[in-house]
Amino acid sequence: MLLRVRVSLPDRPGALGAVTRTLGAAGADILQVTVLESVSGRALDEFTVSVANPAVRERVSAGLEAAPGVRVEGVWETIEPPGAYPDLGVLAQVAMNPAHGLATLVDAAPALFSAEWAVLVETEPSTSVVAASWQAPADVRLPELTPLRPRLISLPGGPHLAVAPFEGTSTALVVARQHAPAFHDVELTRLTVLTDIVGAIVGRPVRPEPAANGVSG
Repeated sequence: MLLRVRVSLPDRPGALGAVTRTLGAAGADILQVTVLESVSGRALDEFTVSVANPAVRERVSAGLEAAPGVRVEGVWETIEPPGAYPDLGVLAQVAMNPAHGLATLVDAAPALFSAEWAVLVETEPSTSVVAASWQAPADVRLPELTPLRPRLISLPGGPHLAVAPFEGTSTALVVARQHAPAFHDVELTRLTVLTDIVGAIVGRPVRPEPAANGVSG
């Protein structure tokens, strides 16, 4: 089982080491560490860890919550794609088959961003779903997305959304997660760059017929 663990900790020598020791003592194998921000004497870090079973997950949460100065922002399951640079792997797939590039991006985005689902939406003349990942709900409920720009949105009761438009179009990629913390600005930047590159490879997205999924605001 793979987990993403987001923690806030004091930005001082030894604090990160204390967190990694706590994770190790709980039985978690650390695969990756990402520093999301360092502000006002605190750091916000995300770990990708491998655990053997749900019991280890509980020990991870309990151990971190007991660690001095550490705040647990979230612990949630993820499906990380294989390889050290998964974004590049997706871009390689898009480049090999640009005609299906947008569908490839939509299918890959949830795993890339530890999310639950993603949709490609067309916002003109009204918002409609063009393509959806397999876990997307049948009735996708989205807030007003125009004017289109990269943005983070947290709906009351969830989900959390990250929106990345294709430059010069009325099309956008929306990635969503429910049982996890909100997306961070670092994740939005990464999503925007990925979308920009895919858009450059496939060209201006063509407006296909909306998918079977409905959408409502």
